[in-house]
Amino acid sequence: MTRPVSTWRSLTASLISCSSGRKQWPWSVDCDSAYCRPALTRSGLSCGMPTDWAIIAAQSVGIPHDSPERVKAGLQYALSQSTDQGHCFLPEEQLIKDAVKLLQVDTGLVIECLAELAEPGEGGEEPGVVREKVPGPDGGEPVTAIYLVPFHRAELSLSAQLLRLLRTEEDRMPGFRAVAWDKALTWLKARTGADLAPEQEAAVKLALTEKVAVLTGGPGCGKSFTVRSIVELARARKAKVVLAAPTGRAAKRLSELTGAEASTVHRLLELKPGGDAAYDRDRPLDADLVVVDEASMLDLLLANKLVKAVPPGAHLLFVGDVDQLPSCGVRGRCCGTCSPKGGRSPPSA
Repeated sequence: MTRPVSTWRSLTASLISCSSGRKQWPWSVDCDSAYCRPALTRSGLSCGMPTDWAIIAAQSVGIPHDSPERVKAGLQYALSQSTDQGHCFLPEEQLIKDAVKLLQVDTGLVIECLAELAEPGEGGEEPGVVREKVPGPDGGEPVTAIYLVPFHRAELSLSAQLLRLLRTEEDRMPGFRAVAWDKALTWLKARTGADLAPEQEAAVKLALTEKVAVLTGGPGCGKSFTVRSIVELARARKAKVVLAAPTGRAAKRLSELTGAEASTVHRLLELKPGGDAAYDRDRPLDADLVVVDEASMLDLLLANKLVKAVPPGAHLLFVGDVDQLPSCGVRGRCCGTCSPKGGRSPPSA
């Protein structure tokens, strides 16, 4: 017999155990992660229930320890937790291993429930997860990836939007394709009082001539001065430059660095919690160059919304340090499209 929705939401937080060390009453729901995934919310999961409380609560409402519903919800929860560590998906073997440890059930049961979860529902409902073959690390053997549905959709969309920007014939900064770089860099030196290193010079040219570029490197390697140089040259050509970062603190630093206004990505898109962005593909930003600092902190879903709002012909520059903070956009299928012609990443600076 199907349990009432209210019962699931109030008591079935016990479907899995999530030992985070935080104290809270049994059956309370504490979802303080970036997204309380719709599928998880419907399952009534709790992001902080100690193991013993979860087991007691499950038993009190008659949910067996090896209930398929509990295992399926646990699989989705394990994927949800992995996104907070910067993963778009988990390899199938890793997910099974994590779920067995989390749920304390047999491996065979987890495998069976995962297979059912990846199948569409009887009424044509979408599956609970997406299973797909993806290239292995460093070009190795393909691995079977398991995605939460929203992240799979966002990754496909983000990849398509980046390719759209790269392949368009429009260019909102065409002057840089025929610019006299010696004169431009001499002017820049007089403006900033410093020379660019060869790697920085290459990165500046790349960002101003290619539609999509990535500037990456560790602390102290010169990313900040490179970004300032790119913005200075773009503004000298009367380009409309839009600066953004995932957090208010990062946006403030970017503004201080460039001397131009910068905002958070949420504010730039006029994105409200639980709602759509005011700017999207149908109503793009008024920008010739969009610079996103601390891009390694961008969630995949937010990055998708941002790239949708970049107008055709505009240049998009992501700046970040892959070793700084995890991102939900790392190592997805869109990575290859971020570099010129889908090849290697641009030079670090």
